[in-house]
Amino acid sequence: MVEGGKELPLQRLLSSGMHVEKETIVEETAIQLRAINSDNEEYTHATLLATPSNLIELHAGHLFSEGLIHSPLIRSDFKHSFNPHHVVLYQKHLDVTSRDRIVTSSCGACNHPDLMVESYHDKVDSKLFNNMELSVIVDALSNLSQAMSLFEASGGSHGAGLFDNNKDLLFVCEDIGRHNAVDKVIGKALLNHFNDFHSTMLLLSGRCGWDIVAKAVRCGISAIASLGALSTAAIDLARDNGVILYGFVKENGSWKVG
Repeated sequence: MVEGGKELPLQRLLSSGMHVEKETIVEETAIQLRAINSDNEEYTHATLLATPSNLIELHAGHLFSEGLIHSPLIRSDFKHSFNPHHVVLYQKHLDVTSRDRIVTSSCGACNHPDLMVESYHDKVDSKLFNNMELSVIVDALSNLSQAMSLFEASGGSHGAGLFDNNKDLLFVCEDIGRHNAVDKVIGKALLNHFNDFHSTMLLLSGRCGWDIVAKAVRCGISAIASLGALSTAAIDLARDNGVILYGFVKENGSWKVG
């Protein structure tokens, strides 16, 4: 069984009639992200609906991509516990306002009513990905799709990858939620001691909205390529911060912003 998937018996309607078959379904459950505050008290700072795989990567990437922490993170900073799923950041104090709602798997969390985002890194170098050949971007997204084992088994997950300017696919993660997949792949990079995000393009299996661009800006990612569409807010934020966007990438063409 592929990680993040669960086999369930479901009815399948066919032209020949109804049958019960075992299907691979993407898991979706509440994940509590916990930390220790300055009074050494443990508290839940966010609850995400997510797929229960790579959860330490999810927490590390979420902290970094939401601008909650800027210092290096290592795996031993965290502990993953079960029943219910929760991941605790133990080694650093974190004092942020707890969200009083679950962040769903269909949307990101926006705490910025004016849709402005603070970058914690030098301005991205858009020259790295500004004049890429279409075939290179198509191949990168094709490699992402081929690496998505959960989607191959279930058809129900989103994927995110980090692609560098040497044309290598560095890391890939999947989740029921687009923004969770992005957090996971950023966290995987961080926990593998990779932090040169300026030299990377973020690859997306789906659409690209404001929340994804906001994460890229906070991490210093220079470009994003998505198989799906771009939103107006995503385009505006990318233009304001020099992030290159490629949307609706296909072999015969792509949208480009930047």
